[in-house]
Formats: sequence, structure tokens, C-alpha cells
Amino acid sequence: MGRTLYINQNNKPVLSRDGPSILVREEGKAGRRIPVRLVGRVIIIGNVKLDSGSITLFADNNTPVTFMNNAAEETAVVIPYNHKLPDHYKEQKIFFETPENIARYKKWADAKRALLQRSFIRKFIAQDSILLAISVMNETDYQHELIKLRKVGERKWQFANCIVNNLFRSLIIEKLITNGLDPHLGVVHRRHNFGLALDICYIMGGLSDIQTLQFINSCGNKNLLVKEKDNWAVTGEGMKEIVHRFENRRPHLQESMDNIIDELFILMREMAL
Repeated sequence: MGRTLYINQNNKPVLSRDGPSILVREEGKAGRRIPVRLVGRVIIIGNVKLDSGSITLFADNNTPVTFMNNAAEETAVVIPYNHKLPDHYKEQKIFFETPENIARYKKWADAKRALLQRSFIRKFIAQDSILLAISVMNETDYQHELIKLRKVGERKWQFANCIVNNLFRSLIIEKLITNGLDPHLGVVHRRHNFGLALDICYIMGGLSDIQTLQFINSCGNKNLLVKEKDNWAVTGEGMKEIVHRFENRRPHLQESMDNIIDELFILMREMAL
């Protein structure tokens, strides 16, 4: 898989197509030429100038582009398009064929989510009494423990968690496209845009919560999150902190995503029998 290309508005970058590469110009710096074949996904944060040729070049190379602002709102996702259905589109539809298949999928998704949530709790809580209870922990129990751990208000937590989830989704969408799966055919998030990507993000909630909590704990007196009127916003340094942690954990995240996608294919085959 290619690397993530992050473009932030801080240095007023301008992106343009240069043959099979993207040319990135920033104030006070020499231009960078980046071959698109080396890029797996693109995250553009804030107000960035780019020409239409850049977007079509990413599309030609099956590279999804996520646009978001500093208020953590994911404003757009651009994915490659052609008139053909994804390779496994028809196979994926088996998840909806019967109520039993839908129930089986949701049971699998909930079980995988609970497994990763337990990993999260083990990482941050060492008391034996809590660890013994983890094996029977349900969603309500998990959210109760999470509230005690995060030690910040709901809106601040949701804001930081939204940024992390945006990065997770960009990697998930790339994985689904690469594996010939339709990213829109979700079951937990049925009839949602990028429904399957949202399903996998739901399953991986424990992993995104770990990164969110680590970021919140790292804030301290640093200028990473700021309050703007009634909303939170992330500073340039804050975004660097989130991105650095995400990239350090990316090999592990890709391994987890591969495992989930492998199990999706197993489910499809078993339901087809």
C-alpha cells in the first residue's frame, strides 16, 4: 500500500498535476514533486488550492481523496469511478438476502467490535477486578469505562474522535477499493454513503478510541486544541500530533483491516453455501 499524502492549509499549498506526479508548492519552500503511484490515499485539511487535473490523476490511480476542515468535519470524499460495478458487488448482496444473513452479519460485527474494545480496556486499566469483568463486558459497560478514562467533556472527546475516525475511514476506503469491494454496501450502516466503510470503522471503534485517548492525554498545556466560539478546532501542531500517531500505528491498523476483510469474504462464502 502507498503512503498517505497529507496537505494542510497552514503553508498555503498549491497542488497541480505534473505528468504522472503531483507538484506541491508552499510558501517559502521549494516545490515538491510526488509520483502518484507512491500515494495510497490523500488527506486535504483546510482551504487548499488544487487543479482538476490533480483530482483526475488521483482517480486514475484508484487513490481516494478526503477533504476536511480544522473543525473535524469531513466535507467530501472523492473516490475513483467507472461504469463497472466493483468485482465483489454481487457477492456482497448476499448479506441482505435474508433476515438471517443480516442478523448473522450484525452478530459478527458486534463480536469483532467487542474484541477490540476489550483490547482498549486492557491497555488502560490494570486492576484485576476490572480485567476479570472484561470477558462479559457489553457496549454499555464499555462506554461507562470510556467516560471514566477520557476525563474530558463529551463535545471535546467527540471532536477529537471525529478527526481520528476521518483518518481511519480514508484508509478503510482505500482497502475496500483495492479488494474489489463496494464501500457503500454496509449492513450496520445500510443505505448510508460509504456504509461498508462505516461498518468497519464501527468494528474498529476500540482502536480509534485508543488513539483519541492518547491524543487527549498528550494535550496537557500544549496548544493542540482550541475553542473557537462554541466549537473546538485543532491547531496545526495538534493535527501533526494526530497524524504522527496514526502513521506510526498504520501497519498494525492495516493488519487489523486485512483480518476484518478476510472474515468478510469468509462470511460471503459461507452464506452462499
